[in-house]
Amino acid sequence: MGTIHDYTDGTVLEDIAKALHVFRKNDGSLANTDIGQRMLGNIKKFEPVIITMDQAMDSIHNASSVAIGERVCRTLHPDSVFTESVFLDELAEEMIQKGVATPCTADEAKQTLSKYSKHPLIISKVSGKHQEICRTHPPECVYWIAEKKGLTCLARIKAENQSLPAGTQ
Repeated sequence: MGTIHDYTDGTVLEDIAKALHVFRKNDGSLANTDIGQRMLGNIKKFEPVIITMDQAMDSIHNASSVAIGERVCRTLHPDSVFTESVFLDELAEEMIQKGVATPCTADEAKQTLSKYSKHPLIISKVSGKHQEICRTHPPECVYWIAEKKGLTCLARIKAENQSLPAGTQ
């Protein structure tokens, strides 16, 4: 899985860029290929989960620190209008310390995530717990592109009132 250090030193961004390059280079499904399985293994380390706004707010309210900052992958998509993520707990603290995020209230986090409400929310694991919430833009998101390439990596919550899967907090 990605670590907080990977986020703050740019390693995560480099890894996303490499994955997007492989996806663009290969037509069709990667589901039954060696490269596809290696990529799927790397992506699944983040244990990305599609969540509802209520689930996002539960995670935000349970966090010790909350910050808003530019999406880590924004550099790869400079023309994208989807620019902000919500960082939680230790990731929030490190992103604030690094100067790439600002502390915020739960209401400010909700406003940020509400800006593009037609786009899916995903929470990703960083350093062992879910600490990044992003309002994704499927044509540019590495998780959604992986799914299009036949690499099922996004956990889905079936019922609106369900919590995140056990052990994902």
